[in-house]
Amino acid sequence: MRNRRIASPGFAAATFWMRNAPGFWWSLISAVIGIAAGIVLIRWPISGTVSLTLVLIAFFIVEGIVTLMYAFEHRARLSGRWGWMLASGIVDLILAGIIFAGLPGTATWALGLLVGINLLFGGTAMIGMALAARSTV
Repeated sequence: MRNRRIASPGFAAATFWMRNAPGFWWSLISAVIGIAAGIVLIRWPISGTVSLTLVLIAFFIVEGIVTLMYAFEHRARLSGRWGWMLASGIVDLILAGIIFAGLPGTATWALGLLVGINLLFGGTAMIGMALAARSTV
């Protein structure tokens, strides 16, 4: 989550400057959710791995829904690689389901593994969207 806590404020600032871009509101919501999740994890890290895992589940659910909405808005406005965002949102929702189904046992391994997977898919999706946007400009 450290990378997400560091990246989200920068992502929010960059999003603010791109107010006219498609998916602005979904992107801004995603950045705010990332900042909020980072603050919660910084404030209460010792409250237990299960509570941190529950926060992670909530984050993945909301992030997945927001990413899906972002993808659908891009599909309507840009025909580029919106599928990357769609895949990222679906993966977020699947990850949330996996950890929730295995609680409390999944709390011992889920945090590191699932955050890594989320960052991998989220970063790949953003690169795909940036390449598509660059080729349309």
